[in-house]
Amino acid sequence: MITSLENKTVKQLTRLHQKKYRTERFLILDEELIKEAAKSGCLQQLVYTGEKPFSFSDELEVSEEVLTKIAGRQGLKYIGVSRMIEESPINGNRIVILDRLQDPLNIGRIMEACRLFGFETMILSENCADIYNEKCLDNCKGGIYTLKIRHGDILKEIKKLQDDGYLVCATGLRKNTKELHEVKAVEKMAFILGNEGSGVRSEVMDAADEIIKIDMCNIDSLNVGMAAAIIMYQFRI
Repeated sequence: MITSLENKTVKQLTRLHQKKYRTERFLILDEELIKEAAKSGCLQQLVYTGEKPFSFSDELEVSEEVLTKIAGRQGLKYIGVSRMIEESPINGNRIVILDRLQDPLNIGRIMEACRLFGFETMILSENCADIYNEKCLDNCKGGIYTLKIRHGDILKEIKKLQDDGYLVCATGLRKNTKELHEVKAVEKMAFILGNEGSGVRSEVMDAADEIIKIDMCNIDSLNVGMAAAIIMYQFRI
């Protein structure tokens, strides 16, 4: 059992809170997500204190003080170390595209909505927030392991989707904007959601087939995570 806060392994694991050190692996602090990681074959190491939660091939027992230091939180009995997920090809008939989202909490909530409403692929622009940020992981409800996830040039990804028969819809306000009920659901659809402050970029909106909005009462803007859930529910399969 490791009890020293100065242990080399403890220091290496603690550094994983910083994005620059997450080159091949990342920390999981949520118990349900640890189980999802194990189920998906991504869990590399189980770090625990006290009673072992389950058997795993690579286990590391530490003191409660050491676990608190690694996790950066008090009260946890075990945490996991996961390998990075592999970038996946486009798959499925319902896809969400995120353009420059900066809050990892929103990305996590959108991952959860994807699981709830049957969206199978998430495409993120290269300057989106880090999907391995703790806020994203705490809120994705396992989505990081069940979704097909890829990063890429949004304009190129849109063109590929359109060539493959997808109807691509972007959220935004223009003269030709349609409310959700005005858009006919088709077999293959992709939906673009934009930055929390500035929305979908103009050039990305230009590339879309349809511009859509959510009709609301007494408010003119909506949190992007909530907007994603509404759109996904409307066009779920």
